[in-house]
Amino acid sequence: MRKAMGNLHVATLLSFHFWLLIVQFQLCHTQKIYSNTSCIESERKALLKFRESLIDESHRLSSWSGEDCCSWEGIGCSKSNGHVVKLDLHNQFPFDPSRYFYDVIYANSYSTTCLGGEISPSLLELEHLQYLDLSMNNFSGIPIPTFLGSLRNLRYLDLSSAGFEGMVPDDLGNLSRLKYLHLGDAPQGWSFGSDFTLTAKDLWWIAKLSSLESLDLSGVQIVNKGDWLHAVNMLPSLLSLTLAGCDLKTIPPVSHINFTSLTSLDLKGNGFSSPIPLWFSNVTSLMNLHLEGNYFFGPIPDSLLHLNSLTLLHLSSNSFRTSLPDSLCNLSSLAYVDLSFNHFQGSLPVCLGKLSSLTILHVHSNEFSGTIPTSLGQLTKLQRLRLADNPFTGMLSDFHFANLRELKILDISSTLLSWNVSSMWIPPFQLQYIHMGSTKLGPPFPSWLQTQREVNTLIMSNASISDTIPDWFEKVYSQIHYLDLSTNNITGKPPVFKEINTFDRLIIFYSNKFEGSLVSFPPNAVAFDASRNLLTGNIPPLDGNSEIPLILRYLHLNDNQLTGSIPDCICNIQSLFTLDLSNNQLTGRVPLCLGKLQQLKTLNLRNNSLSGHIPNSLGYMEPLVYLLLSKNKFHGELPWKMQNMKNLQVLDLGENGLSGILPAWICNGLSNLRILRLQSNNLEGNISMQFCHLKDLQVLNLAHNKLEGKIPTCFGNLSAMVSTESDITPFAFYLTRHPQKLSNFMKGRELEYSTNLPYLRSLELSGNNLVGEVPEELMDLVGLQSLTLSNNHLSGRIPDKIGNLKQLESLDLSRNELSGSIPLSLSTIDTLSYLNLSFNNLSGRIPTGNQLQTLNDPSSFEGNSGLCGKPLLKTCPDDKSPDGNKSSGGHEAGEESYFSWFFAGIGPGFAVGFSAVCGILTFKKSWRYAYFQFMENVYNTLWLAIALKISKLQRKFSRCI
Repeated sequence: MRKAMGNLHVATLLSFHFWLLIVQFQLCHTQKIYSNTSCIESERKALLKFRESLIDESHRLSSWSGEDCCSWEGIGCSKSNGHVVKLDLHNQFPFDPSRYFYDVIYANSYSTTCLGGEISPSLLELEHLQYLDLSMNNFSGIPIPTFLGSLRNLRYLDLSSAGFEGMVPDDLGNLSRLKYLHLGDAPQGWSFGSDFTLTAKDLWWIAKLSSLESLDLSGVQIVNKGDWLHAVNMLPSLLSLTLAGCDLKTIPPVSHINFTSLTSLDLKGNGFSSPIPLWFSNVTSLMNLHLEGNYFFGPIPDSLLHLNSLTLLHLSSNSFRTSLPDSLCNLSSLAYVDLSFNHFQGSLPVCLGKLSSLTILHVHSNEFSGTIPTSLGQLTKLQRLRLADNPFTGMLSDFHFANLRELKILDISSTLLSWNVSSMWIPPFQLQYIHMGSTKLGPPFPSWLQTQREVNTLIMSNASISDTIPDWFEKVYSQIHYLDLSTNNITGKPPVFKEINTFDRLIIFYSNKFEGSLVSFPPNAVAFDASRNLLTGNIPPLDGNSEIPLILRYLHLNDNQLTGSIPDCICNIQSLFTLDLSNNQLTGRVPLCLGKLQQLKTLNLRNNSLSGHIPNSLGYMEPLVYLLLSKNKFHGELPWKMQNMKNLQVLDLGENGLSGILPAWICNGLSNLRILRLQSNNLEGNISMQFCHLKDLQVLNLAHNKLEGKIPTCFGNLSAMVSTESDITPFAFYLTRHPQKLSNFMKGRELEYSTNLPYLRSLELSGNNLVGEVPEELMDLVGLQSLTLSNNHLSGRIPDKIGNLKQLESLDLSRNELSGSIPLSLSTIDTLSYLNLSFNNLSGRIPTGNQLQTLNDPSSFEGNSGLCGKPLLKTCPDDKSPDGNKSSGGHEAGEESYFSWFFAGIGPGFAVGFSAVCGILTFKKSWRYAYFQFMENVYNTLWLAIALKISKLQRKFSRCI
């Protein structure tokens, strides 16, 4: 039986490929066979007119000259009559989505090879055209020409990923001979983020394409989508259907399915939220099923698990919350199974080892538990095994990998698995990708790694390794493209990397205990992170390596013990996006040549001993977003050229020796600032009203300078501080390995912020010589979390509207000259956890209630001779009556007297009432019978209710057991 099913599967595969072969032979092979056929003059002119409307930057159509158009690039003619039957202008430049977005050179090269411009109606003169392919070009948002629906002989039409936009013309439904129609925008299965979107009014126009065998409308947005399935059901010859990313939302019910010969169905990314429809089981020839990226839930239907031809089952990124049925193992043809990113539970079926054709098994990011069945070791064809992000427990032994000779990708990260293999174990596989992060590998390095000669990615972060790097490990990591040993307890000298032919390497070993000096940077690396170790010595030179300046993007050496100065050779790494040398012991001046780093987004030199002036040349780094130079020994004025840094969002120059007038150009030139920290310097002058123009500013720290004048009333217009947490958009961290950290004085102490930094909103002006009143306009900054105005000369009253600051967590107005009473509205701020109003001239009763009840530290109110009430020991004048007894205006005394009389009368009252009841029951027989009958009924009712409850609980526990 199994052999018969296998033969059926092979026959189905062969028939599908045979169909493709026929199409290619009939429609595509004409160019080679008929290259000697002279084309028809009218069609040659039509092609030349068509070319004139195109943009061809890479001169792909340079062969379109001469009399014989049948020999032109992309043209095929019929041998029998010489008519043009084929026009194949698809872009043959290989498209790689991963490189398109991150490799500017590659993206430009690809874009140059794309044809563009317009589609000339001269194509209508090619009346015999059967094959038209314009895919993978860029026509920059022009609509699909309606006249294409008049090319009645077309069998093959591919306009996918070609930059068309607008409504798909219903006229395409006139192409009754069409077998192949691809309009989607999804190379390699997913849209690559085109700015152009195609829209279809509905799908009824395709119902007329009765000969259609392959339909791909990926990414086409369908307006009237309710009947999409009924329209598709009119295509009985359909073999392949792809409607990925069409936002269909629902699958309409159908009584029967006409496309029973379907072999490939792709409905991923449509937002379906339902169980898997039962009609899927009627498509008995189905081989490939893509349902990923939806919200399907419920069990996997048994009927689906009887599709014996199924070779690919892709259910990732849905909402399944169930266990895997053993019947899955009956699908003996399965080669590709992806169940990742769901909520599947329970154990993996032991019978998975029976799926002898399985090459890919992805079950990562679920809720599977239990141990890994050793039967997986029998999957001799398995190439990819991903078990990550599940609470699996137990040991992995050599039995789990006994026959996995073809295994190339192994991911067991973020599980509770441990390794239990002999130090002499030699695996049967040669892995290329190994991810064992957040598992228990250590303490020693896994010795079996020395047998792996093809590894290009090795991730062993947070793997409980406490060891030095063994000598044999150099042979492994020297060829690796991506190495991550971070967050372990690895000691000894850091690894030395030799030059190899592998480019774009990522070398990560932060948060260990490597010591000693770095000999050199890893050659050909795009990212190098050696932060949070015990490294000493100087920053290594480039040693004339020409490759480092070309590709290194991210350099993190922060949180070590590096000494010496920043070498000028750093300026040669002009590809840098991030340079983080913070928290070291670096000295000397900042190299003037740093201004040459024109791609730098983050420069973090904070907490060193750097000195001298901040160089003016930094102003040339216009792309810079983060500039962090705090806690150094810089002096002099702020360089005026910094106003050219138009993209700067975070400027941290605090805790230096900067002097001069607080410049107003900060507000004009750096209009995108979100965080400005200039605290603990020697800046002078007034706070310019220009600061009010920084609409994105959410943290302003000018504390501990020599500023004078009044607080600008227009600070109430700082709109980013008006926003609440749910309104604000977090700013980007620009692909840095670690979120940038900043300290902020809040709640009476310095706190460090990293991942929550984008949500912080704070105004710190303490330790200056500011005068005047606290502006009432500050009370409009309802998103403010911290307000610190202490150690100034502010006078007047605390604004009554301070209760508007509902997000406030920390308020410090201490050591000023404020007077009047503390506003009652302060007690309405439920988030307040730190309050300091000490050493002012405040008077009156301290408000109580709500959150203020927890702020009971007397030091928060000391130094205000006029204040009284808790938590101070000083009572208020109205707390005592003239005779010394507590009265509180007669209220407390009266209350005490009331309770005294109440308790005095409760005893005799109870005695009299109890005696009366006993007397009546003694002398009144009928009352006595009635009373005891009532008590017996109450007892019986309670007993019965309790007995029933106990019985119910016993049944429930017995079922659980």
